[in-house]
Amino acid sequence: MLNFPIPYQDELIYSTIARYGVHFGITSPKQLLDEVFENRKVIATTDLPCHLSAISKHINNKQQNSTEDLAYQHTLFPLYAPFVPEKRRLECLRLMKGSSQGAIHLALGMAASRIKQELSLRYCPQCMQLQKQQHGEYYWRRIWQISGADVCSLHGELKLANVERHSYHRHEFFAPSPENCPDTLQQESQECSQLVTNQVEKILNRPCSQSASLGQWTAYYSYLAVINGYDKGQFVKHEEIRQRVLDCWPVKWLTEHALDIDGSQNSWLRLMFRKHRKSFSYLEHIVVLQSFLSEQWDINDVLDHVYLMPIKTNPPISNSSSSEIGTQTPDNKLQNIELNHKHRKNWQTLVKKHGVKPARKQPQGGAIYAWLYRHDKPWLLEFNSQYRIYPRPINKRVNWQKKDKQTVRQLIKIRNHFEKQLALPRMSRNWYLSQIASPSTIEKNLHKLPLCSQFFALNSESITVYQIRRITRVVALLDTPLVKLSRWKVIRMAGLSEERLKKGSNDFLTKIIQI
Repeated sequence: MLNFPIPYQDELIYSTIARYGVHFGITSPKQLLDEVFENRKVIATTDLPCHLSAISKHINNKQQNSTEDLAYQHTLFPLYAPFVPEKRRLECLRLMKGSSQGAIHLALGMAASRIKQELSLRYCPQCMQLQKQQHGEYYWRRIWQISGADVCSLHGELKLANVERHSYHRHEFFAPSPENCPDTLQQESQECSQLVTNQVEKILNRPCSQSASLGQWTAYYSYLAVINGYDKGQFVKHEEIRQRVLDCWPVKWLTEHALDIDGSQNSWLRLMFRKHRKSFSYLEHIVVLQSFLSEQWDINDVLDHVYLMPIKTNPPISNSSSSEIGTQTPDNKLQNIELNHKHRKNWQTLVKKHGVKPARKQPQGGAIYAWLYRHDKPWLLEFNSQYRIYPRPINKRVNWQKKDKQTVRQLIKIRNHFEKQLALPRMSRNWYLSQIASPSTIEKNLHKLPLCSQFFALNSESITVYQIRRITRVVALLDTPLVKLSRWKVIRMAGLSEERLKKGSNDFLTKIIQI
Protein backbone atom coordinates (compact mmCIF):
# COMPACT_ATOMS: atom_id res chain seq x y z
CA MET A 1 0.00 0.00 0.00
CA LEU A 2 1.30 3.44 -0.95
CA ASN A 3 1.35 6.43 1.41
CA PHE A 4 0.35 4.55 4.55
CA PRO A 5 1.35 6.90 7.42
CA ILE A 6 4.28 6.01 9.64
CA PRO A 7 3.23 5.97 13.32
CA TYR A 8 4.48 8.88 15.39
CA GLN A 9 6.38 8.20 18.59
CA ASP A 10 4.07 6.75 21.26
CA GLU A 11 1.12 6.73 18.81
CA LEU A 12 -1.48 3.97 18.95
CA ILE A 13 -1.96 1.75 15.88
CA TYR A 14 -5.65 2.63 16.17
CA SER A 15 -4.70 6.29 15.64
CA THR A 16 -2.47 5.55 12.63
CA ILE A 17 -5.27 3.71 10.85
CA ALA A 18 -7.70 6.55 11.65
CA ARG A 19 -5.23 9.09 10.19
CA TYR A 20 -4.94 7.01 7.02
CA GLY A 21 -8.70 7.22 6.59
CA VAL A 22 -8.58 11.01 7.04
CA HIS A 23 -5.68 11.45 4.58
CA PHE A 24 -7.56 9.65 1.80
CA GLY A 25 -11.04 10.91 2.65
CA ILE A 26 -12.42 7.44 3.40
CA THR A 27 -15.73 7.91 5.19
CA SER A 28 -16.92 4.31 5.04
CA PRO A 29 -15.54 2.20 7.95
CA LYS A 30 -15.88 -0.99 5.88
CA GLN A 31 -13.94 0.48 2.97
CA LEU A 32 -11.15 1.48 5.35
CA LEU A 33 -10.98 -2.10 6.68
CA ASP A 34 -10.92 -3.43 3.12
CA GLU A 35 -7.96 -1.26 2.16
CA VAL A 36 -5.90 -1.75 5.32
CA PHE A 37 -6.66 -5.35 6.32
CA GLU A 38 -8.54 -6.81 3.34
CA ASN A 39 -10.97 -8.01 6.00
CA ARG A 40 -14.26 -6.27 6.80
CA LYS A 41 -14.69 -7.97 10.19
CA VAL A 42 -11.73 -6.41 12.03
CA ILE A 43 -12.73 -4.66 15.28
CA ALA A 44 -11.34 -1.18 15.95
CA THR A 45 -9.37 -1.94 19.13
CA THR A 46 -7.46 0.79 20.93
CA ASP A 47 -5.30 -1.06 23.47
CA LEU A 48 -4.30 -4.48 22.09
CA PRO A 49 -5.05 -4.58 18.35
CA CYS A 50 -4.48 -7.71 16.29
CA HIS A 51 -3.66 -8.19 12.57
CA LEU A 52 -0.33 -6.42 13.15
CA SER A 53 1.28 -8.42 10.34
CA ALA A 54 -0.94 -6.56 7.83
CA ILE A 55 0.07 -3.18 9.32
CA SER A 56 3.73 -4.21 9.31
CA LYS A 57 3.60 -4.92 5.56
CA HIS A 58 2.26 -1.45 4.82
CA ILE A 59 4.90 0.29 6.95
CA ASN A 60 7.79 -1.87 5.71
CA ASN A 61 7.56 -0.13 2.35
CA LYS A 62 9.28 2.82 4.03
CA GLN A 63 11.10 1.48 7.06
CA GLN A 64 11.57 -1.88 8.75
CA ASN A 65 9.02 -2.47 11.51
CA SER A 66 8.35 -6.00 12.68
CA THR A 67 5.11 -6.98 14.36
CA GLU A 68 7.02 -7.24 17.64
CA ASP A 69 8.24 -3.63 17.26
CA LEU A 70 4.71 -2.45 16.57
CA ALA A 71 3.38 -4.32 19.61
CA TYR A 72 6.00 -2.82 21.93
CA GLN A 73 6.09 0.71 20.52
CA HIS A 74 2.50 1.41 19.43
CA THR A 75 0.16 -0.69 21.61
CA LEU A 76 -0.36 -1.18 25.35
CA PHE A 77 1.17 -4.67 25.24
CA PRO A 78 4.38 -3.59 27.12
CA LEU A 79 2.18 -2.66 30.07
CA TYR A 80 1.17 -6.31 30.59
CA ALA A 81 4.04 -8.33 29.08
CA PRO A 82 6.54 -8.09 32.01
CA PHE A 83 4.00 -9.43 34.49
CA VAL A 84 2.90 -12.61 32.70
CA PRO A 85 5.00 -15.79 32.29
CA GLU A 86 7.28 -15.96 29.26
CA LYS A 87 5.30 -18.68 27.51
CA ARG A 88 2.13 -16.61 27.69
CA ARG A 89 3.97 -13.46 26.54
CA LEU A 90 5.15 -15.22 23.38
CA GLU A 91 1.68 -16.67 22.76
CA CYS A 92 0.14 -13.19 23.04
CA LEU A 93 2.63 -11.81 20.53
CA ARG A 94 1.63 -14.59 18.15
CA LEU A 95 -2.06 -13.76 18.63
CA MET A 96 -1.45 -10.08 17.88
CA LYS A 97 0.09 -10.93 14.52
CA GLY A 98 -3.16 -12.43 13.25
CA SER A 99 -6.72 -12.72 14.51
CA SER A 100 -7.26 -13.46 18.21
CA GLN A 101 -11.05 -12.92 18.49
CA GLY A 102 -10.65 -11.54 22.01
CA ALA A 103 -8.26 -14.23 23.26
CA ILE A 104 -5.47 -11.69 23.81
CA HIS A 105 -7.51 -9.84 26.47
CA LEU A 106 -8.33 -13.10 28.22
CA ALA A 107 -4.73 -14.34 28.14
CA LEU A 108 -3.41 -11.12 29.73
CA GLY A 109 -6.11 -11.14 32.41
CA MET A 110 -7.72 -7.88 31.31
CA ALA A 111 -11.22 -9.33 31.08
CA ALA A 112 -11.21 -10.33 34.78
CA SER A 113 -8.94 -7.57 36.08
CA ARG A 114 -10.16 -5.17 38.75
CA ILE A 115 -8.36 -2.38 36.88
CA LYS A 116 -10.89 -1.05 34.38
CA GLN A 117 -10.19 1.39 31.55
CA GLU A 118 -12.19 4.57 31.00
CA LEU A 119 -15.28 4.28 28.80
CA SER A 120 -13.96 7.01 26.50
CA LEU A 121 -10.56 7.82 25.04
CA ARG A 122 -8.53 10.50 26.83
CA TYR A 123 -6.35 13.35 25.63
CA CYS A 124 -4.23 16.28 26.81
CA PRO A 125 -5.42 19.57 25.21
CA GLN A 126 -2.01 21.25 25.39
CA CYS A 127 -0.20 18.25 23.93
CA MET A 128 -2.65 18.25 21.04
CA GLN A 129 -1.85 21.87 20.29
CA LEU A 130 1.85 20.95 20.17
CA GLN A 131 1.02 18.06 17.80
CA LYS A 132 -0.75 20.49 15.49
CA GLN A 133 2.27 22.80 15.44
CA GLN A 134 4.85 20.03 14.89
CA HIS A 135 3.00 17.61 12.59
CA GLY A 136 0.00 19.53 11.27
CA GLU A 137 -2.45 16.93 12.64
CA TYR A 138 -3.57 15.24 15.84
CA TYR A 139 -3.06 11.65 17.00
CA TRP A 140 -3.90 9.46 20.02
CA ARG A 141 -0.98 8.80 22.39
CA ARG A 142 -1.01 5.49 24.26
CA ILE A 143 0.15 7.01 27.59
CA TRP A 144 -3.17 8.88 27.69
CA GLN A 145 -5.25 5.68 27.68
CA ILE A 146 -3.89 3.95 30.80
CA SER A 147 -5.92 3.72 33.99
CA GLY A 148 -4.08 5.18 36.97
CA ALA A 149 -1.85 7.34 34.77
CA ASP A 150 -4.53 10.03 34.79
CA VAL A 151 -2.30 13.03 34.12
CA CYS A 152 0.04 14.33 31.46
CA SER A 153 3.51 14.56 32.99
CA LEU A 154 3.93 18.06 31.47
CA HIS A 155 0.55 19.77 31.49
CA GLY A 156 -1.82 18.29 34.05
CA GLU A 157 -5.02 16.27 34.23
CA LEU A 158 -6.19 14.34 31.14
CA LYS A 159 -9.62 14.99 29.63
CA LEU A 160 -12.26 12.59 28.29
CA ALA A 161 -12.84 12.82 24.54
CA ASN A 162 -16.19 12.41 22.83
CA VAL A 163 -15.04 9.04 21.46
CA GLU A 164 -16.14 5.84 23.20
CA ARG A 165 -13.77 2.88 23.41
CA HIS A 166 -16.50 0.37 22.63
CA SER A 167 -19.01 2.35 20.63
CA TYR A 168 -22.00 1.00 18.70
CA HIS A 169 -19.91 1.31 15.52
CA ARG A 170 -17.21 -1.11 16.61
CA HIS A 171 -15.57 -1.27 13.18
CA GLU A 172 -14.98 2.48 12.92
CA PHE A 173 -11.66 4.22 13.69
CA PHE A 174 -12.12 7.76 15.05
CA ALA A 175 -9.30 10.26 14.57
CA PRO A 176 -8.86 13.02 17.18
CA SER A 177 -10.15 16.42 16.13
CA PRO A 178 -11.16 19.75 17.74
CA GLU A 179 -14.76 18.53 17.62
CA ASN A 180 -14.28 15.37 19.69
CA CYS A 181 -11.31 16.74 21.70
CA PRO A 182 -12.30 20.31 22.69
CA ASP A 183 -9.65 22.65 24.07
CA THR A 184 -10.53 22.98 27.77
CA LEU A 185 -8.71 24.08 30.90
CA GLN A 186 -6.73 21.41 32.76
CA GLN A 187 -6.39 20.97 36.49
CA GLU A 188 -3.01 20.44 38.14
CA SER A 189 -1.59 16.95 38.44
CA GLN A 190 -2.34 14.86 41.52
CA GLU A 191 0.76 13.50 43.19
CA CYS A 192 -0.49 9.89 43.16
CA SER A 193 -1.36 9.97 39.47
CA GLN A 194 1.96 11.63 38.66
CA LEU A 195 3.87 8.83 40.44
CA VAL A 196 1.98 6.20 38.45
CA THR A 197 2.47 8.08 35.16
CA ASN A 198 6.25 8.27 35.69
CA GLN A 199 6.54 4.51 36.20
CA VAL A 200 4.11 3.67 33.38
CA GLU A 201 6.18 5.72 30.92
CA LYS A 202 9.23 3.66 31.90
CA ILE A 203 7.35 0.40 31.33
CA LEU A 204 6.09 1.54 27.92
CA ASN A 205 9.61 2.52 26.84
CA ARG A 206 11.15 -0.71 28.11
CA PRO A 207 12.66 -2.75 25.25
CA CYS A 208 11.39 -6.22 24.46
CA SER A 209 12.75 -8.72 27.01
CA GLN A 210 11.88 -12.04 28.57
CA SER A 211 9.44 -11.96 31.46
CA ALA A 212 9.82 -13.56 34.87
CA SER A 213 7.88 -16.60 36.02
CA LEU A 214 5.21 -16.59 38.71
CA GLY A 215 7.64 -18.42 40.98
CA GLN A 216 10.17 -15.59 40.64
CA TRP A 217 7.51 -13.00 41.49
CA THR A 218 6.62 -15.07 44.57
CA ALA A 219 10.27 -15.15 45.62
CA TYR A 220 10.69 -11.39 45.04
CA TYR A 221 7.76 -10.35 47.23
CA SER A 222 8.89 -12.78 49.92
CA TYR A 223 12.32 -11.13 49.75
CA LEU A 224 10.67 -7.68 49.91
CA ALA A 225 8.80 -8.63 53.09
CA VAL A 226 11.96 -10.04 54.72
CA ILE A 227 14.26 -7.07 54.07
CA ASN A 228 11.60 -4.71 55.42
CA GLY A 229 11.05 -6.74 58.58
CA TYR A 230 7.53 -7.97 57.80
CA ASP A 231 8.32 -11.68 58.14
CA LYS A 232 7.60 -13.90 61.12
CA GLY A 233 9.18 -17.26 60.51
CA GLN A 234 7.47 -18.62 57.41
CA PHE A 235 4.59 -16.17 57.74
CA VAL A 236 4.09 -12.56 56.68
CA LYS A 237 2.72 -9.69 58.78
CA HIS A 238 -0.11 -8.77 56.42
CA GLU A 239 -1.71 -6.18 58.70
CA GLU A 240 1.52 -4.21 59.01
CA ILE A 241 2.02 -4.36 55.22
CA ARG A 242 -1.55 -3.11 54.72
CA GLN A 243 -0.93 -0.18 57.06
CA ARG A 244 2.28 0.72 55.24
CA VAL A 245 0.47 0.87 51.89
CA LEU A 246 -2.36 2.97 53.39
CA ASP A 247 0.21 5.38 54.81
CA CYS A 248 1.63 5.89 51.32
CA TRP A 249 -1.57 6.03 49.22
CA PRO A 250 -4.83 7.91 49.99
CA VAL A 251 -7.83 5.66 50.55
CA LYS A 252 -9.90 7.78 48.15
CA TRP A 253 -7.42 7.27 45.30
CA LEU A 254 -7.24 3.52 45.93
CA THR A 255 -11.03 3.26 45.95
CA GLU A 256 -11.38 5.21 42.70
CA HIS A 257 -9.05 2.73 41.01
CA ALA A 258 -10.70 -0.40 42.50
CA LEU A 259 -7.73 -1.13 44.76
CA ASP A 260 -9.55 -1.12 48.10
CA ILE A 261 -7.62 -2.87 50.87
CA ASP A 262 -10.27 -4.23 53.22
CA GLY A 263 -8.06 -6.55 55.26
CA SER A 264 -9.93 -9.71 54.21
CA GLN A 265 -8.16 -12.99 53.55
CA ASN A 266 -8.76 -12.64 49.79
CA SER A 267 -7.54 -9.06 49.50
CA TRP A 268 -5.34 -8.46 46.45
CA LEU A 269 -2.57 -7.13 48.72
CA ARG A 270 -2.45 -10.34 50.77
CA LEU A 271 -2.39 -12.44 47.60
CA MET A 272 0.66 -10.56 46.32
CA PHE A 273 2.66 -11.67 49.36
CA ARG A 274 1.54 -15.28 49.00
CA LYS A 275 2.33 -17.79 46.28
CA HIS A 276 1.51 -16.19 42.92
CA ARG A 277 -1.01 -18.35 41.09
CA LYS A 278 -1.98 -15.60 38.66
CA SER A 279 -0.50 -12.44 37.25
CA PHE A 280 -1.11 -9.07 38.89
CA SER A 281 -1.63 -5.81 37.02
CA TYR A 282 0.92 -3.05 36.53
CA LEU A 283 -1.03 -0.76 38.88
CA GLU A 284 -1.07 -3.26 41.74
CA HIS A 285 2.70 -3.73 41.42
CA ILE A 286 3.34 0.04 41.30
CA VAL A 287 1.20 0.68 44.40
CA VAL A 288 3.07 -1.91 46.47
CA LEU A 289 6.56 -1.08 45.20
CA GLN A 290 6.07 2.66 45.73
CA SER A 291 5.20 1.88 49.37
CA PHE A 292 8.29 -0.27 49.97
CA LEU A 293 11.12 1.17 47.88
CA SER A 294 12.97 4.49 47.97
CA GLU A 295 11.57 7.64 46.35
CA GLN A 296 13.91 7.29 43.34
CA TRP A 297 12.97 3.70 42.56
CA ASP A 298 12.72 2.54 38.93
CA ILE A 299 10.30 -0.15 37.71
CA ASN A 300 12.89 -1.34 35.17
CA ASP A 301 15.37 -2.10 37.96
CA VAL A 302 12.70 -4.13 39.74
CA LEU A 303 11.84 -6.13 36.61
CA ASP A 304 15.52 -6.92 36.02
CA HIS A 305 15.88 -7.97 39.65
CA VAL A 306 12.82 -10.25 39.53
CA TYR A 307 14.06 -11.96 36.36
CA LEU A 308 17.29 -12.92 38.17
CA MET A 309 15.52 -14.19 41.32
CA PRO A 310 16.09 -17.89 42.09
CA ILE A 311 12.90 -19.93 42.36
CA LYS A 312 12.35 -21.61 45.71
CA THR A 313 11.69 -25.34 45.34
CA ASN A 314 10.33 -27.62 48.02
CA PRO A 315 12.19 -30.91 48.63
CA PRO A 316 10.41 -33.97 47.25
CA ILE A 317 8.13 -35.77 49.70
CA SER A 318 9.33 -39.30 50.37
CA ASN A 319 7.32 -42.19 51.74
CA SER A 320 8.77 -41.53 55.19
CA SER A 321 9.93 -38.43 57.02
CA SER A 322 13.58 -37.39 56.65
CA SER A 323 14.23 -37.82 60.35
CA GLU A 324 13.32 -41.48 60.13
CA ILE A 325 15.36 -42.38 57.05
CA GLY A 326 18.72 -42.72 58.80
CA THR A 327 17.38 -44.56 61.86
CA GLN A 328 14.91 -47.03 60.37
CA THR A 329 15.45 -50.69 61.14
CA PRO A 330 14.37 -53.57 58.87
CA ASP A 331 11.46 -54.28 61.24
CA ASN A 332 10.28 -50.66 61.07
CA LYS A 333 10.48 -50.70 57.26
CA LEU A 334 8.43 -53.91 57.17
CA GLN A 335 5.82 -52.37 59.48
CA ASN A 336 5.59 -49.24 57.27
CA ILE A 337 5.09 -51.37 54.16
CA GLU A 338 2.33 -53.37 55.87
CA LEU A 339 0.67 -50.16 57.17
CA ASN A 340 0.88 -48.58 53.72
CA HIS A 341 -0.70 -51.67 52.14
CA LYS A 342 -3.47 -51.63 54.76
CA HIS A 343 -4.27 -47.95 54.16
CA ARG A 344 -4.29 -48.46 50.40
CA LYS A 345 -6.74 -51.32 50.71
CA ASN A 346 -9.05 -49.38 53.06
CA TRP A 347 -8.97 -46.29 50.81
CA GLN A 348 -9.79 -48.38 47.71
CA THR A 349 -12.80 -49.85 49.49
CA LEU A 350 -14.09 -46.42 50.56
CA VAL A 351 -13.61 -44.81 47.14
CA LYS A 352 -15.27 -47.64 45.20
CA LYS A 353 -18.26 -47.45 47.52
CA HIS A 354 -18.68 -43.67 47.95
CA GLY A 355 -16.43 -41.82 45.50
CA VAL A 356 -13.29 -39.76 46.16
CA LYS A 357 -14.71 -36.69 47.88
CA PRO A 358 -17.44 -38.41 49.96
CA ALA A 359 -14.88 -41.03 51.05
CA ARG A 360 -12.92 -38.34 52.92
CA LYS A 361 -16.04 -37.54 54.98
CA GLN A 362 -16.53 -41.11 56.11
CA PRO A 363 -15.36 -42.23 59.59
CA GLN A 364 -11.56 -42.65 59.44
CA GLY A 365 -11.67 -41.63 55.76
CA GLY A 366 -10.01 -38.27 56.36
CA ALA A 367 -7.21 -39.81 58.44
CA ILE A 368 -6.51 -42.48 55.82
CA TYR A 369 -6.43 -39.86 53.07
CA ALA A 370 -4.03 -37.65 55.07
CA TRP A 371 -1.66 -40.54 55.78
CA LEU A 372 -1.55 -41.61 52.14
CA TYR A 373 -1.10 -37.99 50.99
CA ARG A 374 1.97 -37.62 53.20
CA HIS A 375 3.54 -41.02 52.63
CA ASP A 376 2.21 -42.37 49.31
CA LYS A 377 1.10 -39.30 47.35
CA PRO A 378 1.91 -40.51 43.78
CA TRP A 379 -0.17 -43.67 44.19
CA LEU A 380 -3.02 -41.74 45.87
CA LEU A 381 -3.32 -39.16 43.08
CA GLU A 382 -3.14 -41.80 40.36
CA PHE A 383 -5.80 -43.96 42.01
CA ASN A 384 -8.13 -41.01 42.71
CA SER A 385 -7.92 -39.85 39.10
CA GLN A 386 -9.57 -43.13 38.01
CA TYR A 387 -12.65 -42.48 40.17
CA ARG A 388 -12.96 -38.73 39.81
CA ILE A 389 -16.56 -37.64 39.18
CA TYR A 390 -17.32 -34.35 37.47
CA PRO A 391 -20.79 -33.28 38.65
CA ARG A 392 -23.08 -31.55 36.22
CA PRO A 393 -24.79 -28.69 38.02
CA ILE A 394 -28.38 -28.08 36.96
CA ASN A 395 -29.24 -24.42 36.92
CA LYS A 396 -32.72 -24.09 38.40
CA ARG A 397 -32.47 -20.39 39.21
CA VAL A 398 -34.19 -19.24 36.01
CA ASN A 399 -37.68 -20.17 34.82
CA TRP A 400 -36.79 -20.23 31.13
CA GLN A 401 -40.37 -20.79 29.96
CA LYS A 402 -41.52 -17.65 31.78
CA LYS A 403 -38.49 -15.67 30.61
CA ASP A 404 -39.13 -16.80 27.03
CA LYS A 405 -42.68 -15.39 27.09
CA GLN A 406 -41.62 -12.12 28.74
CA THR A 407 -38.76 -11.55 26.32
CA VAL A 408 -40.77 -12.29 23.18
CA ARG A 409 -43.41 -9.77 24.32
CA GLN A 410 -40.67 -7.14 24.63
CA LEU A 411 -39.36 -8.01 21.18
CA ILE A 412 -42.83 -7.73 19.62
CA LYS A 413 -43.30 -4.27 21.18
CA ILE A 414 -39.92 -3.19 19.81
CA ARG A 415 -40.82 -4.46 16.34
CA ASN A 416 -44.21 -2.73 16.34
CA HIS A 417 -42.70 0.53 17.57
CA PHE A 418 -39.88 0.71 15.00
CA GLU A 419 -41.23 -1.11 11.95
CA LYS A 420 -42.36 2.09 10.17
CA GLN A 421 -39.07 3.96 10.73
CA LEU A 422 -37.12 3.64 7.50
CA ALA A 423 -33.93 5.31 8.76
CA LEU A 424 -33.09 2.65 11.34
CA PRO A 425 -29.97 0.47 11.08
CA ARG A 426 -30.43 -3.12 9.99
CA MET A 427 -32.96 -4.80 12.30
CA SER A 428 -30.93 -7.99 12.69
CA ARG A 429 -30.98 -10.37 15.61
CA ASN A 430 -28.12 -8.47 17.26
CA TRP A 431 -30.01 -5.19 16.82
CA TYR A 432 -33.09 -6.59 18.56
CA LEU A 433 -30.89 -7.95 21.36
CA SER A 434 -29.26 -4.54 21.84
CA GLN A 435 -32.70 -3.05 22.59
CA ILE A 436 -33.43 -5.27 25.60
CA ALA A 437 -31.82 -5.76 29.00
CA SER A 438 -29.23 -8.54 29.46
CA PRO A 439 -28.81 -9.32 25.74
CA SER A 440 -25.93 -11.75 26.34
CA THR A 441 -28.15 -13.92 28.58
CA ILE A 442 -30.74 -14.25 25.82
CA GLU A 443 -28.15 -14.84 23.08
CA LYS A 444 -26.31 -17.58 24.97
CA ASN A 445 -29.51 -19.41 25.96
CA LEU A 446 -31.54 -19.26 22.76
CA HIS A 447 -31.73 -23.06 22.72
CA LYS A 448 -33.88 -22.74 25.87
CA LEU A 449 -36.06 -19.98 24.40
CA PRO A 450 -38.08 -21.41 21.46
CA LEU A 451 -40.43 -18.41 21.14
CA CYS A 452 -37.52 -15.96 20.92
CA SER A 453 -35.77 -18.19 18.40
CA GLN A 454 -38.92 -18.27 16.25
CA PHE A 455 -39.28 -14.48 16.53
CA PHE A 456 -35.72 -13.92 15.29
CA ALA A 457 -36.21 -16.39 12.44
CA LEU A 458 -39.34 -14.53 11.23
CA ASN A 459 -38.43 -10.91 11.96
CA SER A 460 -34.65 -10.54 11.61
CA GLU A 461 -34.00 -8.35 8.60
CA SER A 462 -31.86 -9.87 5.84
CA ILE A 463 -29.29 -7.80 3.96
CA THR A 464 -31.54 -7.73 0.88
CA VAL A 465 -34.55 -6.45 2.83
CA TYR A 466 -32.34 -3.89 4.60
CA GLN A 467 -31.03 -2.58 1.27
CA ILE A 468 -34.59 -2.35 -0.10
CA ARG A 469 -35.62 -0.34 2.95
CA ARG A 470 -32.72 2.08 2.44
CA ILE A 471 -33.63 2.46 -1.23
CA THR A 472 -37.30 3.02 -0.32
CA ARG A 473 -36.37 5.79 2.12
CA VAL A 474 -34.31 7.64 -0.52
CA VAL A 475 -37.01 7.22 -3.18
CA ALA A 476 -39.59 8.63 -0.76
CA LEU A 477 -37.39 11.70 -0.26
CA LEU A 478 -36.71 12.25 -3.98
CA ASP A 479 -40.14 11.37 -5.35
CA THR A 480 -41.32 14.92 -6.18
CA PRO A 481 -42.43 16.42 -9.51
CA LEU A 482 -39.31 18.60 -9.65
CA VAL A 483 -36.83 15.78 -9.14
CA LYS A 484 -36.09 13.06 -11.67
CA LEU A 485 -35.05 9.75 -10.22
CA SER A 486 -31.69 8.45 -11.38
CA ARG A 487 -30.12 5.16 -10.40
CA TRP A 488 -26.75 6.53 -9.38
CA LYS A 489 -28.29 9.20 -7.16
CA VAL A 490 -30.50 6.70 -5.32
CA ILE A 491 -27.58 4.34 -4.74
CA ARG A 492 -25.32 7.12 -3.51
CA MET A 493 -27.88 8.65 -1.11
CA ALA A 494 -28.72 5.19 0.23
CA GLY A 495 -25.04 4.60 1.05
CA LEU A 496 -24.80 1.58 -1.23
CA SER A 497 -22.72 0.62 -4.24
CA GLU A 498 -23.24 -1.49 -7.33
CA GLU A 499 -20.82 -4.09 -5.98
CA ARG A 500 -22.68 -4.51 -2.68
CA LEU A 501 -26.21 -4.64 -4.09
CA LYS A 502 -27.88 -8.00 -3.64
CA LYS A 503 -29.87 -9.49 -6.54
CA GLY A 504 -33.26 -8.80 -4.93
CA SER A 505 -32.27 -5.21 -4.13
CA ASN A 506 -31.00 -4.69 -7.67
CA ASP A 507 -34.27 -5.97 -9.19
CA PHE A 508 -36.31 -3.76 -6.87
CA LEU A 509 -34.29 -0.65 -7.77
CA THR A 510 -34.52 -1.38 -11.49
CA LYS A 511 -38.32 -1.65 -11.35
CA ILE A 512 -38.60 1.55 -9.28
CA ILE A 513 -36.52 3.53 -11.80
CA GLN A 514 -38.56 2.14 -14.71
CA ILE A 515 -41.85 3.08 -13.06
